[in-house]
Amino acid sequence: MRTGIGSNRKATSEPTLNPETRGERRLISPFRCRVWTQHSRPEEQLTEYACKSLRESIARNGQHQPALGRLVADDPAYDVEIICGARRHAAAIALSRDLIVELRTITDAEAFVAMYEENCEREDDSPYTQGQILRRALFAGACSSQQALATAFRISLSRVSRLLMIAQLPSIVVAAFPCPGDIRECWGVELYHLCTAKDPQHAVTTRARALANSQPRLPPREVYQKLITPTAARARPTRTLPTRSSGGVLLFRELDHTANVTFAVPRTILSPNRRDALKKAMVRILDPQTPEPNQAGTLGQSIESPPPNVNS
Repeated sequence: MRTGIGSNRKATSEPTLNPETRGERRLISPFRCRVWTQHSRPEEQLTEYACKSLRESIARNGQHQPALGRLVADDPAYDVEIICGARRHAAAIALSRDLIVELRTITDAEAFVAMYEENCEREDDSPYTQGQILRRALFAGACSSQQALATAFRISLSRVSRLLMIAQLPSIVVAAFPCPGDIRECWGVELYHLCTAKDPQHAVTTRARALANSQPRLPPREVYQKLITPTAARARPTRTLPTRSSGGVLLFRELDHTANVTFAVPRTILSPNRRDALKKAMVRILDPQTPEPNQAGTLGQSIESPPPNVNS
């Protein structure tokens, strides 16, 4: 009897995988089918929009590619468990038409491999989806290590490592892209390293949240470029130098920033007339071409003497 993926079953050896074995094809009511809980397309990817094109194609031309399933023995409400073909299943339900299913006697380990290989064969194959399949196979105990994954899925150990990195991307980073399938393998690995480095210059998740909420959605490459581009750090003052009058009254503070210098004058001594005189004096100092004023008075005379109420 087949043991479910959620059981506490422990494999005594690595599984012998044979996803190439073909089974019997049947027409089955989609309402008598359930989707395997470890399917590579979670519910959030089976939206109306995601299934629309396939549903319209099946309505026009019929179902050309059968879903892959296995018989259900633990739930009288269902006859078949869908391993590959959740979108085909959703389309069949929407169209109220029978689903073509290829039935196999297939273990959980073989089911993971079958999902992986079907994803690789599609034109829109997704490293993120492939990584999710490997990660679930590892957590479910279908394979005991990354080396076992490499052997079972017939890929290199280094690629197993890369795909598992992509599968661990935060959901908000994945949501920044129009579709998870848009994430290229090299992009996903770089984003993983940026997310795990916790570098304040690479606040990837903050930028991802803004991109996920933007309308219209940006093209995938532009999303990637914005995610990896550090946000310019806000300039912070490195020194604060107070300047006081001969009587000890604070006249202004000089804030020495990386890119500029700021003079902060207390409002208590900056009357409208003094503010205007200060601006004109700064223009004369910073722009040598400005003609000297005709009236008497200097910057020092304007601000060094505090207003009468300062010391009261």
